[in-house]
Amino acid sequence: MKKLYPILLIAFSVVLLGLFPVDLFLVSIPEWIIYALIAAVIVMAVLVFAVSGAKLRTKIISAVTAVLITVLSLAGIWLDPYFNSYNLRMADSEMTLPYDTEISADVACSDIDYAMKYLCKNHPALMNGLPADMQNRYESAKAEIVSEGSVPVYKLARLTESIFSMLGDAHTCVSAQYSEPLYLKHYYRWKTGEYAIYAINGITVKELLGQKKDIYSFEAESWELYCMKNDLLTVQGLTYLGFSVPDGITYTFVNDDGDERSETYFPEDYVSYHDYRVFNNIEAAAEDQVFVRYTIDEENSLALLTLGSCIYNSVYVNCLHDMFTEVKAKGIKNVAVDLRDNGGGNSLVADEFIKYLDIGEFNITTETMRLGFLNTPVSPEKAINNRYSDLTFTGNVYILTSTGSFSSAMLFPQYIKDNSLGKLIGEPPGNDPNGYGEITSFRMPGSGIWFYVSTKHFRRADRNCPDKYVMPDILCNADEAENILYEIIKV
Repeated sequence: MKKLYPILLIAFSVVLLGLFPVDLFLVSIPEWIIYALIAAVIVMAVLVFAVSGAKLRTKIISAVTAVLITVLSLAGIWLDPYFNSYNLRMADSEMTLPYDTEISADVACSDIDYAMKYLCKNHPALMNGLPADMQNRYESAKAEIVSEGSVPVYKLARLTESIFSMLGDAHTCVSAQYSEPLYLKHYYRWKTGEYAIYAINGITVKELLGQKKDIYSFEAESWELYCMKNDLLTVQGLTYLGFSVPDGITYTFVNDDGDERSETYFPEDYVSYHDYRVFNNIEAAAEDQVFVRYTIDEENSLALLTLGSCIYNSVYVNCLHDMFTEVKAKGIKNVAVDLRDNGGGNSLVADEFIKYLDIGEFNITTETMRLGFLNTPVSPEKAINNRYSDLTFTGNVYILTSTGSFSSAMLFPQYIKDNSLGKLIGEPPGNDPNGYGEITSFRMPGSGIWFYVSTKHFRRADRNCPDKYVMPDILCNADEAENILYEIIKV
């Protein structure tokens, strides 16, 4: 039996360390299992040292092993922001429960506690715990849940977001991912007729922005408006905002000429996205399936790269290479990148683009990362540009942006502007360049509501820039950005 202790020590240690990659890539591991295995490792080490009759060298190795395994495991739980996150997992099929599903008070409170645990653990602004106002709202939210006995999923999402929103961090937010949102099927007709939503049930969108600030996480009010307008088009979103679709929703639309029209819609007017496309005879264009593409306009000496999402992979890298190869071969003088309504992704897309520009090094964001009880700097102030010297472009660079350009799609134009590499046309992107980001993704165990927590604090590439946002050189409505681009290059 005594000879079994060293074997069990090794076995427990291997299993314990093996659980961390399982947690990162496959399934969340409850912390109590980690703690139980740590205890088992320590007990085995004590038994090896005290009663096994093993040689002194074996005892010393066992003690050192137990200490190292314990330290590494506790660091994995306490310091690693990705522990129990979904960042490295394929979780596309894991949807939130239907929006109107009633959740018991016990489950709802456990879910909100779970969210707050990882918010406090990972967010750089909460190193010293929750400030008093956030703590009060947290306690108030739980008290409301308990007093009602149960809450629907959408209300649990709203209560949790009312706490997260106090940070003023657009990346740190709650997102209920329902399997089949129901869209207003008539909206396409209004949109193509150049009408925009002006009011809902007599409440203007502007008034709603003021009333609902606590249930959206945002830095720029334009981002709150962007998120809210999406919610105004679905049953789930309208319910989240506090409207009753069965009672009828009266939309007031207005066009650029000031022409107002109103129409009331009921539940049967909201359909699945598939039925929305069928109802409006919208065919899925092949280009909609490609996140990056480019066109060459030789007559206007323009190469236009359209980037729908900041995905850094071989498709993007090859597309850029093909475009700049053609740019060089045809003597193109202007290159533009369309980042309108690009929700972000990997910041390396900006670095890869800059490799084709004539600059040796460039200013980048500096980052401080939250690692448990540490906020530690993790990046230099400048990056060396490993240029593609055979395809270096020395012409004019333009970036088209909108409110929906977010996260890495904000960082891309920031690098271009702050390093004087080109000009921006359109609307300011939707988040603060001196804000937070690099999210960890989690899912509440009971309701399946998703939430995201920033782990880094960013400082703008141009540290002397006084602007709160990345301001375009030519400020205009995003829909007009491409037209203005052509006006500029034709001068």
